Amino acid sequence: MINIGRTFRSSYAMIFIYLAVSLISLVSGCPEEALSPCSCRLIGNKANDVTCTDVTDINPLQKSLSKMNDLPIQTLRIIDSSVIYLPSTLFEGLSIEKMHLINSTFMDLSDSEVAFAGLENSLRSLIIQRCRVYNGWTWAELKNLKSLTWFKTLKSGLDIIDSDIEDIAGLNLEIVELTQDTVSYVDEKAFSHFKNLNVLSLKANQISDVKRSMFPNPASKLSQINLSYNQIEELPDDIFTNMPSLVSLILSGNKILTIEQPVFSPVWKQLKKVDLSDNPLRCDCRMKWVAQARFPRTTYGECDEPPKLSEKSIDELKVDDLTYC
Repeated sequence: MINIGRTFRSSYAMIFIYLAVSLISLVSGCPEEALSPCSCRLIGNKANDVTCTDVTDINPLQKSLSKMNDLPIQTLRIIDSSVIYLPSTLFEGLSIEKMHLINSTFMDLSDSEVAFAGLENSLRSLIIQRCRVYNGWTWAELKNLKSLTWFKTLKSGLDIIDSDIEDIAGLNLEIVELTQDTVSYVDEKAFSHFKNLNVLSLKANQISDVKRSMFPNPASKLSQINLSYNQIEELPDDIFTNMPSLVSLILSGNKILTIEQPVFSPVWKQLKKVDLSDNPLRCDCRMKWVAQARFPRTTYGECDEPPKLSEKSIDELKVDDLTYC
């Protein structure tokens, strides 16, 4: 016997699911009309991934993005483009979670005092990679991005980190990566008020001088510091004090000669990773304390001197190896 009630309920449920899926597609799917110079693809049923390439005229870009009004964009990429600036009206009505500016040039970042207006409540990640802003840009242009948690620059013309980086200290930044540039100067209090900072990377720059005052004190949430491939020869004795959450320390590719106990002992037992590879380490009596301590689970680094210990991994050192002074 056919159960008419059950069949009806099943059909009703199928219709409801079909309508729900259709509604989701209408609300969050890519527009059907052409988006040139941009393209769009749907990620699941939740958000869109939009890529805009070879933009030289801001008007087609603005027209294209206007078709995405009220549609969630997970990632917007602007690639291989050259425009005068990103106008303050460009992102009106848009909800964008991640923004990538890649291999592009601008005269100015914006035509107003703040950049990326309209994205204050949605933008969580901003990556500027291999870009050039001919008239320069200031940290203050980013100060209204109150939802921003991750900011990264890479090969984008940054040469100093001055005191004006304080303009974005009030944001909820958890990850700051200013990498592969020519930074040679970092203000002595540069990141001291970045209280939510979890990861700081200044790798592949030209930094030679670092101070404890550059970091929050206490640095309660700071778990990773990456200063690799700079010009650092020495670290101050207090550099890692009051860093209870630090578990990853990457110092490879510098000019560090030894692992001094006053410098490293405040965090040595809590570290899970330490990378001192590509440093001219002199494995002598100053490092006896290291051989007596527990090495972090992941340890990289090799002796450069004396000759008998050359290329020996530091986590294989024994106290008897370190008689040379």
